[in-house]
Amino acid sequence: MTRTLAAATAAILLFYCSSENDKTPGADGGRDQAAATPDLAPPIKLDLTIDTYPLVDGSTSTHPLGMLVACELLGMPYSWQVYWDQTKRIFPDPGTPEQEAVAKKLETQVFHNGTHGAYVNLIEGKADLILVAREPSQDELDAAKDKQVTLETRAVALDAFVFILNHQNPVNSLTTKQIQEIYTGKITRWDQVGGPAQEINPYQRNENSGSQELMKTLVMKDLTMIAAPDMILEGMMGPINRIGEDVQGLGYSVFFFEQFMAPNEKLKLCGVDGVVPGGETIRARAYPFATEVHAAIRTDLGPASNARKLRDWLLTAAGQATIKKSGYVPVSGI
Repeated sequence: MTRTLAAATAAILLFYCSSENDKTPGADGGRDQAAATPDLAPPIKLDLTIDTYPLVDGSTSTHPLGMLVACELLGMPYSWQVYWDQTKRIFPDPGTPEQEAVAKKLETQVFHNGTHGAYVNLIEGKADLILVAREPSQDELDAAKDKQVTLETRAVALDAFVFILNHQNPVNSLTTKQIQEIYTGKITRWDQVGGPAQEINPYQRNENSGSQELMKTLVMKDLTMIAAPDMILEGMMGPINRIGEDVQGLGYSVFFFEQFMAPNEKLKLCGVDGVVPGGETIRARAYPFATEVHAAIRTDLGPASNARKLRDWLLTAAGQATIKKSGYVPVSGI
């Protein structure tokens, strides 16, 4: 797979990381979850090598975070590069034969299969720790119960669930109610929400994807989305590519992915209830669909487990500073 350096993404990263963070963490309740806390964990000394580094899986959108954390802890140089699927990601940037050997092995240690795949691998013992854009779905909780596995999740960073529009669409903001009515089929035209006299093409994601679960839990809640199999897009690049070519399209993703991993000049972020998603509005949770990025492990891992130590390290000052380097907003005010 060919990758080339993406300098533009690095510039975006520096802009996004430039401001201070407010202490605005928060944990969603239930589901056998350990609550996130704004208090920084005590310093943790990690003595990890490439041979003892945990197997880390996760959401597509958290791949840069997973790789940056590994490179920082293993002393590997890294850079933003273009991946085979045209997303921009962080990868090792070795300068010596020894670093090249570590880099090759690291790409088998940090492997992000998407949110659902990561939960399945964690449940089945094929991953030690996962970095995911949402809590486990009911399907995943049922699968864990069948395997007699209990999952423990903690919020380590902030992101946002965002709606995307073609840049030529004159609509700049929708209310939560309007979005709900679009996806239940009550609103079908852009001129019903202040736009042109055109049909709305309301794209969805596939079931159990991180984006689709966030759409259902954060936005739709107890409302049923319209059945529209021809509007379902596979993969996180699906909405990016389709709406970039469809002026009538509406879709959704997560802020970090859309801004850092798949920037597209043909797209724009849609404000919700008058608030546009951005670093400051996410940090302050002023944007209504601010979300948490979770680190999840199995509860049967002992205190000496490197995966548990790594999870706990992410909530220390050093861990939160590393998360900030990735472009994510840390959960604690550092």
